[in-house]
Amino acid sequence: MQLTVVGWLVFDMTNSPAWLGVVGASRAAPMIVLPFFGGVIADRMDRRLLLWITQSGQALLGLTLALLVATDLVLVWHIIVVMFLGAIIEAVDQPTRQAIVPLLVPRIDLRKAIALHAVVFSGGALVGPAVAGLLAPAVGLATVLFINVASFVPVFIALPLLHLPRFEPRQHEPVLTSVKDGLHFAFTRELIVVVILVSAVGSLFGRSYQLLAPVFAREVLLTDITGLGWLASAPGLGAVLGAFAIASARWLPANGRLTGFSVAGYLLALVGFAISNNFGLSVLLLVLVGLLNTVFSAAVRTMLQLEAPEQYYGRVMSLNTITFIGLAPLGSLIIGAIAELAGIQLATLIGATVVAIVFSFAWLTQPALRNAS
Repeated sequence: MQLTVVGWLVFDMTNSPAWLGVVGASRAAPMIVLPFFGGVIADRMDRRLLLWITQSGQALLGLTLALLVATDLVLVWHIIVVMFLGAIIEAVDQPTRQAIVPLLVPRIDLRKAIALHAVVFSGGALVGPAVAGLLAPAVGLATVLFINVASFVPVFIALPLLHLPRFEPRQHEPVLTSVKDGLHFAFTRELIVVVILVSAVGSLFGRSYQLLAPVFAREVLLTDITGLGWLASAPGLGAVLGAFAIASARWLPANGRLTGFSVAGYLLALVGFAISNNFGLSVLLLVLVGLLNTVFSAAVRTMLQLEAPEQYYGRVMSLNTITFIGLAPLGSLIIGAIAELAGIQLATLIGATVVAIVFSFAWLTQPALRNAS
């Protein structure tokens, strides 16, 4: 909900795809630099306590933004600061919650658990933008942001209900030594390196449709914030469908081959969305984009977690946080800058072409990716 309102506010205040990219980049900077340190923290502190801290911080930032909008004092730089601070918190939050999942299920069920865990994020991405788009014309942007703040209450109810192993404090090496050890582990594993590379390129050049959706809504599909809500929710619907499909499937290809199938379908759907001028068709294509992106994400996370022992979960998954969450806003800055010169549709096609070239090269030259179990 908050991201939908922020996107509409910024584009309404600036009428510039590049400014949307700048706001996205304000989230990208901390999510590129800090998640590995967040992973170190997740590997050496009580993870439930960490989630209490991070979720409280996010709720306070959401309240601050809601008050600024309600009092008509909000400026673009306020939004940038809130997004930047929120990303700092998220740099700890995401590796922590991802490191919790393998502690709750047997390793044989890990891919299904990861898919179900994706429903949490995807469910928000499905419901939030649609609610924001439908409510905003009736109750105003500030009220939508206050509802977003209220949505944190169930989180604080759910945290005590997690059945986690008792946290045992351990003697730890210095933080920088932990960082160095984690990076050495990750980058001496061929599969981890290849998976992180293709994920990074995909986020940089293939996911700008999310943060630049206001541009598609106003300039290509000629719709308002309600239409933007549907566009923003469509990938979330696809993601939920993809997550449940993975969790309930009796058989799926091995993770390596699953990445190949999902990326190929994802790029075809993204190209279709980029050239579409029909609102209904664009929504349907974004549903497919979200579904296939979730399949790819679940396969990637499963490969990473199966490749890492428990003591490295937080640090390895922090690399996943950097690629999937940190680089996507930076990608919106790149694609947004191209869109200023060439238009949003051509910019999206250029991004999809880059992803296709890099992934095809990795797929053909790296048997570790093709044959991953």
